[in-house]
Formats: sequence, structure tokens, C-alpha cells
Amino acid sequence: MIKHTRSPTFFTTFDRKDSMPHTTHYCPGCGHGIAHKLIAQAIDDLNIQDRVIALSPVGCSVFLYYYFDTGNVQCAHGRAPAVATGIQRTIEDAITISYQGDGDLAGIGTAEIIHAANRNENITVFFINNAIYGMTGGQMAPTTLVGQKTVTTPEGRSLQQDGGPIGMSEVMNALKGPVYIERVSLATPVKIRTAQKAIRKGLAIQMERKGFSFVEILSPCPTSWKKQPVESLEWIENVLEHEFPCRLFRDSSPAALPREKYSDLRPWLDDSALLALLQEGSKGMVAPPTQPLQKNQNVKISGFGGQGVLFAGILLSECATAEGRN
Repeated sequence: MIKHTRSPTFFTTFDRKDSMPHTTHYCPGCGHGIAHKLIAQAIDDLNIQDRVIALSPVGCSVFLYYYFDTGNVQCAHGRAPAVATGIQRTIEDAITISYQGDGDLAGIGTAEIIHAANRNENITVFFINNAIYGMTGGQMAPTTLVGQKTVTTPEGRSLQQDGGPIGMSEVMNALKGPVYIERVSLATPVKIRTAQKAIRKGLAIQMERKGFSFVEILSPCPTSWKKQPVESLEWIENVLEHEFPCRLFRDSSPAALPREKYSDLRPWLDDSALLALLQEGSKGMVAPPTQPLQKNQNVKISGFGGQGVLFAGILLSECATAEGRN
């Protein structure tokens, strides 16, 4: 009898890789493989594989689509929460997973993650914190510790010059929106089991449409830390966890009410109505201008990533064209 086998959420072979389709590309001792396994197990337990859309932005997390047999969107650096927002507001049955590293989420994507959390978007964010930019060569990240040596801080991070490390779970906890916030570690088998429970909890809350879940995972990066794998695990326990204490910051899910579906909140144009709005046939409904504009017409369009700002600009141009204002 088989008691342990590969999760069906993983591809049988990783054919999207250029070589070695039976192994992952991660370095020895890397925590991404462990995190992948825990997420896959949670997806299996909750029976949501066909509903999952995983978002993998730039960094080591980008290779998620090599391994997960789920929906996947490759996102621009740091923009996964914005993409997740768009997906949740259009594919309302989707289970949307944003899987991000510390440079991606806490650095380049700070605005996106903060505003998605503040809106309490019904998404689940798994934040891999290894205190360094791992994929690009080991530069200082927003989570790099004071005194920690990296490629860009060869003498160690300076508090005066570089500021201190950002505790993203603490930042999330300062916002009113999020429903669930927890920081966990991959340093020991016992702590991995705690991480497994947190990951499953974050997905279950989304399934119940109760809002935003944020699970921060302290993860080893032996290559960029220039440490042996076992030494890296000890460094997490003895050093990293002191800067970033593992604990449950918030769980308001028992009292949280399911969020309404966006389609129930406002009417949406169906495809035919949208096409009719944009097609040239509408030109015949508007008389051509008989005189030039008396003054410039200024229009400001504002918004946040993924919410239709570019589309609004195109629509405005189409309307001007329909008025004969080329």
C-alpha cells in the first residue's frame, strides 16, 4: 500500500523545464521546494486543484508554473496582488494564490500588496521571506538584517544608510482589512507542520469568501547566505526568527462574514454590449463637430494596477474619435 506519493497538484514530469524534467531547479537546502509541497498538500486536502490560479511574479517564485498543474499567470515584478484583484473580480469561483518573495513583495511590489490587503481582497498570499534577493545574485532585500552581508552590502546592512528590515506581517497587521495574518518558519519539522496548518487555513478562508489571508514563511537560502543547508536552518532559528518572530498576528475569520460577489454589487456589461460600445457603428449616432473646441479639455484618469486605467484611456480615445475629435 502506498502511503506517501507525489501530490497530484504537481505535474508528473516538469516538461516546461529545458532539462532534467524529473527534478526541480532549486538549490540544495532551498525552502521553496518545501513551501511548494505544503501548498500542494493543502490544495489536495481542500480538493480545489481545478479552481486554483497561481500567480508567480519575478524571482525564484517565477518557476511555480514549472511544477504546479493548476491555472497560472506570470506577473510583472511585484504586481501579483494587482493581478489577483483582477482575477477575483472576474472569475469569482477561482482560488487565487499570490506566491511572492521578499524582494518582490516587500520591495518592488510594496504598493500592490498594501492596497490589496487594505481592500481585504479575497485572495491568499504566501510570502517567502529569506531576507535576500536570491534569484538575481544575493543583493540586499527590504528584509535583510542589519549587519547582514550581501552583494550590495559587503560590509553589512547599515541602519543609518539603508534603514532597518521591514516586518511585512507587522505592516499587514497595521491595516484594518486583512482577515488572517501569520508568520511561520521552515527551520524544523515541528515548525514545518505549523506552516502546513497556516497555509491550509489561508486557503480555507478564501474558499469561504471571508477575505485577505497573508502567510509569511521564513525560508532558507543557503546559496545566497553562503551557508551549508543545515547551517541555514540553524541561522533561521537563532537569528532570523529573533528579528521576525513567528506568531499568529490576526485571525478574525470566525466572526468574518462571507464577502459579496462583485457581480452582485453592480451591473456589468456583457460581451455584446461592450462590443457595441466600442464598435464604429456608434459614430453614426453622433453629429460631426461644426466648430473647434473653445478651450482644451483636460481629463484625469486615476486608479491602481490591473483595474482598467489603460482601458479607460482607450475608451476615452474611442469616444473622442466617435465625436470626430481626432
